[in-house]
Amino acid sequence: MAFSLLFLALISAAAFANGSVTPARHLSSLGKRDDPQGVLIGCYPGGAGGCPCPIDNFGDTGVLINVFPGYQCAYPSGSCAWSARNGELDNIAQDNCLSSAPCASTGCVCPLDKNGDVGVMINFFTGYQCAYPNGACTWDDNGDLANIRQGNCPVSARCNKFKRDDE
Repeated sequence: MAFSLLFLALISAAAFANGSVTPARHLSSLGKRDDPQGVLIGCYPGGAGGCPCPIDNFGDTGVLINVFPGYQCAYPSGSCAWSARNGELDNIAQDNCLSSAPCASTGCVCPLDKNGDVGVMINFFTGYQCAYPNGACTWDDNGDLANIRQGNCPVSARCNKFKRDDE
């Protein structure tokens, strides 16, 4: 009988306990903002860089999150991103990064950072990326969509930053 009462008490306590996990039905979902002026480019510290995000296939405005012809290296104190064309540092607020790290003719390699730490190449990319409510879109420097299975992305979005002088 004592076991039955203990079991019943545990079941009752579990049924009426106020848990710390929020049920999924109480979570808000990602919603589209109604902003007549669109979304400002706020995620990229260098500003638009000549690559405005196009309206996606669902009519949403995007936010620029990456502009590269460049490469990115991970370090214990934070990652660094440099232009592959001239070696100029893109993420200037990251204080462990060298202000310049040009690529050699044989390719880009991660230099030691200002702390003397070895870096690991995590990205080599030409093009730009924009974030949208339905997913990020990545275009190469010719304006061709790189992540073709992302259904909200226009298949072509040329950026004038990558335009060659002969065009």
